Amino acid sequence: MYSSRMVSNPPVRVLSVAISLVLILVLLTAKVSLADSVTSTVSVGVQPEGVALDPTNGYLYVANFGSGTVSVIDGSTNTVVTNVTVGVYPIKIAFDPTNGYLYVANEGSGTVSVIDGSTNTVVTAVTVGTNPEGVALDPTNGYLYVANKGSGTVSVIDGSTNTVVTAVTVGSEPYAVTFDSANGHVYVTNSFSRSVSVISGSTNTVVATVAVGIGPDGVAFDPTNGYLYVANYGSGTVSVIDGSTNTVVTAVTVGTNPEGVAFDPTNGYLYVANNGSGTVSVIDGSTNTVVTAVTVGIGPDGVAFDPTNGCVYVANYGSNSVSVITPSSSTSTSSTTSTTSTSSTSSKSSTTSTTPQTTGTSSTSSSKSGASSGIPEFPAQLGFALLITVAVVMSYLFARRGLQINERPPV
Repeated sequence: MYSSRMVSNPPVRVLSVAISLVLILVLLTAKVSLADSVTSTVSVGVQPEGVALDPTNGYLYVANFGSGTVSVIDGSTNTVVTNVTVGVYPIKIAFDPTNGYLYVANEGSGTVSVIDGSTNTVVTAVTVGTNPEGVALDPTNGYLYVANKGSGTVSVIDGSTNTVVTAVTVGSEPYAVTFDSANGHVYVTNSFSRSVSVISGSTNTVVATVAVGIGPDGVAFDPTNGYLYVANYGSGTVSVIDGSTNTVVTAVTVGTNPEGVAFDPTNGYLYVANNGSGTVSVIDGSTNTVVTAVTVGIGPDGVAFDPTNGCVYVANYGSNSVSVITPSSSTSTSSTTSTTSTSSTSSKSSTTSTTPQTTGTSSTSSSKSGASSGIPEFPAQLGFALLITVAVVMSYLFARRGLQINERPPV
């Protein structure tokens, strides 16, 4: 006759606790990946690049490089309401909240198209330098700064008269521009010089030059700490610059060929479009570490953040689309697929013209409209909590009881 008894097994207890911790970490990692996800994909024009947002009405403006147009997206429905014809190869775009005007840099025309946001019509075109790229606005005086890649200059436009008041010489192939409201400085990435030129907005002169990575591209500013974030296209990194000292404090490794950068002031997160990876790296600004990467379309380029709904909009150069990334607190739709045709992958020196696309549609209903076609956030959180609880309880019981070993009594 056989008998059984409970046998204490310390190694088993240790192993079970370890397994429990691994399960918890896996579940928490899965939770992070769900926190930011693409909830809608909007078809726009050919080879979209720059994006700008009007926070007063939630409209998004997308510069379509290959179409020579700007797609206007209603953020409440994620549908294109109209397409505005501008110059040749529109590439970057900026919004002026004081007058509701949009400024579009046309790389092929050497001009900046001025769009009245209330009527979605072009009111004028301002001639600037050769191959204008980045555009940034100083809201305190209405001045616009345009980086002319071919001229190695920055044109300063008086927004009240739409005339160029001066041109500031910077580095070689200036690409992107941003404005620091705290000190009135303008920061310009010089792609070929591997540097950032710092322009004093009060004197329109270069006061400093900061060395960064290879092929600096997009740039964003954090007003809470005065830090600048520069996407280095050739290095696959983001240089973090302390604006008070104009020195690089660290470099964060992201995906392949990072381009556009956008900052979320509500949580200090930075969103970086990795053109070569087809992803968006999410950087925690408090630790300068990548917390997750969100898969978007082909050749993501421009990025914009909407403070009213917390959504991030990413222009996919190779997919002819805009991906809408929604944080977990706003998620109400499941992941979707794009209905657009595939174009060529992005190239910073691309000048290929294609037939304009005049219509745009959304592949999903908007998460802002309140319609829910997927699993709501609360049940997802509850499910993760239950799984973690089950893992902990099972681990505890397993460690508590040990292994039941059948043992034959001695003869």
